[in-house]
Amino acid sequence: MLNALKRLLGGSGSSIDWPAIEAWARNLDCQMRRERDPFKVVFDGHFEPAERWRLEYGATQRNYIEGNELRMRMELQLPPSLNVLLLSRTLKEKLEAQAYERFTKAMTTQIDINSPEEMRWLAMYPKVALREPQGMRSRYGMVANAPNAAASWLEGRLGTRLLEFGAGTEGVPFVLMTLRGRLYLRLGTPMLSVHLLEEVLSLFRLAATRARETLAQWAEDDDGSWVSTTSHAWAADSHIELPVDPAPDEGGKRR
Repeated sequence: MLNALKRLLGGSGSSIDWPAIEAWARNLDCQMRRERDPFKVVFDGHFEPAERWRLEYGATQRNYIEGNELRMRMELQLPPSLNVLLLSRTLKEKLEAQAYERFTKAMTTQIDINSPEEMRWLAMYPKVALREPQGMRSRYGMVANAPNAAASWLEGRLGTRLLEFGAGTEGVPFVLMTLRGRLYLRLGTPMLSVHLLEEVLSLFRLAATRARETLAQWAEDDDGSWVSTTSHAWAADSHIELPVDPAPDEGGKRR
């Protein structure tokens, strides 16, 4: 798996095997459509009837990714104010350097609201200690407005799977985040293949499952801190809306 991912993500962008991808979509019983630029292909599918997701491959929507990206999103009904961001270590360092340069050049201590959430959150939220599994700190960085909740999300299977995935995508821009109750994934890649789709879909499904098991059990307390509700102690995307009617954000745009 690791060598195959490294070869794919390090490719030069040769032709895509569309018949194989179309067959994959049919076997998965998901809808696939190819669109004009800036998008190449969109998939709408589900893990269960009520667990609908959208996956796109096409021109990037983030300036920290060059060329094309694979992006995925899903409505999870998580606490809407829970913000968790996990990103590859190289991307974290790049965004932090860009943010520092932008703020110092502007001679301001204000966070630029035009910056993507990923950059603003790195400046706003506390870091999450990535202790397990061993090697996570060298591949990823994580911040959240609820560090304990975020840490619990990565425990066990998800942390192990992310470490494996990171070994095959070293140096590649990668983001996994929750925002307004949804789960998002972004991966910079010059190529698309059935293998990559399967790997990303498998990782995303596990992240969604673990989010339901952990993040959905957390609630914001009156003082702004986060507590568990159990007995034991993550550019406006109006063009990629899932078939639901989400609430507009403060600027009236939909995500």
